[in-house]
Amino acid sequence: MSNPPPLTAESTQVRDVLLHRFGISQYRPHQATVIDAVLAGRDVLFTLPTGGGKSLAYQLPAMVLPGVTVVISPLIALMKDQVDALRKKDLPATFVNSTLSATQRADRLQLAIDGKIKLLFITPERFRSQAFLDIIKKLNVTRLAIDEAHCISMWGHDFRPDYSQLDCYRKMLGNPPTIALTATATPQVALDIVEQLQLKDPLVERGGMERANLFLAATAVYDQQAKLDRLAQLIRAIDGPGIVYGAVIRDLHQIKEGLRQRGIDTLLYHGELSAHERRHMQDRFMQSKNEVVLATNAFGMGIDKADVRFVIHVQIPRNLESWVQEVGRAGRDGKPSWCELIYLEEDIAIQQNFIQWANPSREFMVGVYRTLSNWGERIVTKDLDDLRKELLYKDKADNRVSICLKWLEVLGVTQGSFETGNLRIVQKIDPDQLPDLIGNEDKHKADLHGLLKIMQFALNVENKCRRTVIAEHFELDESSASCDACDACGDRDTHLAKHFTPRALGDVQTSSTRDDHFQRGDWVRVDGRHIGQVIKVQKRGRDIELTVESAGDLRKRTVNIRRQRVEKIQN
Repeated sequence: MSNPPPLTAESTQVRDVLLHRFGISQYRPHQATVIDAVLAGRDVLFTLPTGGGKSLAYQLPAMVLPGVTVVISPLIALMKDQVDALRKKDLPATFVNSTLSATQRADRLQLAIDGKIKLLFITPERFRSQAFLDIIKKLNVTRLAIDEAHCISMWGHDFRPDYSQLDCYRKMLGNPPTIALTATATPQVALDIVEQLQLKDPLVERGGMERANLFLAATAVYDQQAKLDRLAQLIRAIDGPGIVYGAVIRDLHQIKEGLRQRGIDTLLYHGELSAHERRHMQDRFMQSKNEVVLATNAFGMGIDKADVRFVIHVQIPRNLESWVQEVGRAGRDGKPSWCELIYLEEDIAIQQNFIQWANPSREFMVGVYRTLSNWGERIVTKDLDDLRKELLYKDKADNRVSICLKWLEVLGVTQGSFETGNLRIVQKIDPDQLPDLIGNEDKHKADLHGLLKIMQFALNVENKCRRTVIAEHFELDESSASCDACDACGDRDTHLAKHFTPRALGDVQTSSTRDDHFQRGDWVRVDGRHIGQVIKVQKRGRDIELTVESAGDLRKRTVNIRRQRVEKIQN
C-alpha cells in the first residue's frame, strides 16, 4: 500500500483547515512557502513586519500535524492575547506561566500530554522549573516555534537574557524542527538567530514593508508646542483608533495635558500604571472605534486590532527596526493608515541614555552581585529601589540594575525576586566566567549605530522613497522608484484629504479657524515650516481652505486651517 502524499500548503486537508478553522481563503505573500517548509519538517527563520501574518506559519501546521507545537513567547500578556484569539476560533491552545497555580499548570500540561492541546504557549523561564521539566518529557513535541526571535540576538533591537538559553531548551525538547519568527531582522541579526539556535539548513524567508496601505512620513519640529500642534492636527484629520508612541513617561503625561487643552482626550498606557490599570486601558482601546492611546513601546505587542488608523511616534525610537515593528500595528485590515515620526533633533539624547542604560558593564554586573551578597539575610527586607540607591543610580528609567538582576537569575546565581520577597543568592559568581554578551562594547557601538540610522531615516536628506530606504537597510530586493505612499513620493495633504475622514471633535473656535482671519495676499507659515503667500481663500462647509503658493518652490498647496497649524506672518 503506497504512502499518502506529503502535506503541503495546497493540500486539500490543509486548505480545509485554513478555511473552516481559521476563516482564511487565501494566503498572504510568503505564507505558503513557509508553511510548506514547516510541514516538511525543515527549520525556518521567517521575518515579516507586524501584521503580515507570521503566526499562521506555525499555527496552521500545528492543526494538521501530530503532536504538540510548543510556542515560546517573551511576555505573559502577549501569550494570553494570542491564546484568547485562538480559543475564540475554537482552536485547541493554552498557555502555562507564573500567573497560574501549580495545579492549573499541571492540569494544562496534562491536557497537552493527552493530545487535547495542539499549541502550548510558554515563556522561556518555564524551563527553569524542575516540575515543568519532569512533565514536558512526556509531551509529544513535534514542532517548536520561537516568537520575537530577535530577542535571542545581541545585535537585535530587544535582546533578552532569557532568550540566550534557547538552544539549551531546544535540546531539552529533543531538537524538534523549529521556526523562528520576528517582525524585523537585519542580515546580521538573521544570521545570529540561525547560529544561536543551531538551525540546520533552514529556509530563511524575509519579507519587507509590503503593505501599501501604510503612508510613511517624518516631520521635524523645533519645539514641544510645534510637536503638539502637528500631533493634534493629525489626530483631528484621521478618524478611528490610533496609537501615539513616546519614549519617556513624563513626556507622555505632558502630551496628554497638551492635547486635552486642544480639545482632544486620550488614553494613557505605561509601566508605572498598575497591572489592572494597564489591562483596563488595553481593553478600552481594543473595544473602541476611535480611542487614541498615548503609550510607551510596551503597548501593542501582540495586540491584534485590525482597524488602527494611525501610529504616530512623538520621539525618536531606538532604531529603524523598532519603528518598522511598531508602525506595522496600523492598518491590519488593509485600509489606509498613517504612520508618522514627529521629532525634535534633541530627542536623540533620550535614546542615547537608554542605550547606555541597556548595556551595563561587567563591573556594574559584579557590583550588583556584591551588593546583594553584602546584604546577607537583610536581602529579604530590601527592594529594587534600595538596590538602585545603594549603587547611586536613582533614575527609574536607568534599567541597568534590572538587566543585571535578570542575568543573575538566568545564570543561576539568584533565585526568587524582590517582588515576591524571596530573593536569595544560591551560588557565587565568577567574573571571568560571565557570558561575552555582558558588557560587550561592540554591542554598545552597534546600538548607537542603529540610533544613527533611524535619525538618517527621519532626516531623509536625499528625499528617497522611504520603502526603498527600509528595503536597503534590511538588504531586501524590494526597492522601487516611487511607492506613492510616503512623504518622499506623494503629497501628504493630498493623501490625507483623499484617504481619511476627519475626526468628529468639539469645536474650539480661535482666530485661526474663522474664515475672516485670512485674506488673499497674506503671508503665512504652515505647520511651522512652509512659508508662502495666500492666493485664494475658500469655504467648504465648516472647513476653510487656503491655496498657498510656497516661497521656496512656488508650488501651490491646499491648506485646511482646521487640520493644520497656519500662522499669519505680520508685515
